[in-house]
Amino acid sequence: MADKILIVDDDPNILKAIQRLFRKDPFECHLFSSPKTALKKAREIEPAVVVSDQKMPEMEGTLFLKEMKRLLPLTVRVLMSGYTDIDATICAINQGQVFRYIKKPWDIDTFRSEIRHAVEYAKMLRRLIEMDEEPGEPEQKERLTGALEMAGAICHEFAQPIQIISGYCEILTLELSKQPGLKKLEDQVSHISQSNERLKELLLKLMEIRRYKTRPYLSSSRIIDIDAASAKSPV
Repeated sequence: MADKILIVDDDPNILKAIQRLFRKDPFECHLFSSPKTALKKAREIEPAVVVSDQKMPEMEGTLFLKEMKRLLPLTVRVLMSGYTDIDATICAINQGQVFRYIKKPWDIDTFRSEIRHAVEYAKMLRRLIEMDEEPGEPEQKERLTGALEMAGAICHEFAQPIQIISGYCEILTLELSKQPGLKKLEDQVSHISQSNERLKELLLKLMEIRRYKTRPYLSSSRIIDIDAASAKSPV
């Protein structure tokens, strides 16, 4: 079954561009130019991921995603906003309404990557809910459930501050580029941004955990082997 993505933007050209962008992906895209109509159809569609623009005449994206969270709490919500909307974006992230923030105008590869990450996170949430119904050895099942619950908690708690750091790094980079003589500070902000991207990569690995695998740690203990436990690793 294709993963369902609900996308809201009052600009029809943006909707067409997004539809073309994912035409080869196993996603079922539901496009709306009206956030109010999208809210009415949300329960019928039951999307895994919801993507919304911030600046819309009918309803701002932050309010739309807040309502979406109320209707379908397990949806993974993504906000698209420009530089001038950064305060509203950070507020939405802090309040748990948004899992990802995508700056407009967006880069095609970055946009596709962020949406795929959101879909993977949605799949992980579904696995946590369905785990109790799956057959398997009770002890192994309990350990995997624990690993997934921990991964989910880490992803949830880390995603918001990571996005806030990304937003502030983008703001600082733009401001510093306007002022000569601050190249050293601009490089330092770049290092912060790169470290933040590495954290994002780690979260993606956590989202892909499928099995319980451990490795030795220190002298007499073991920890989850994230690489071996992820979906991309061979069994």
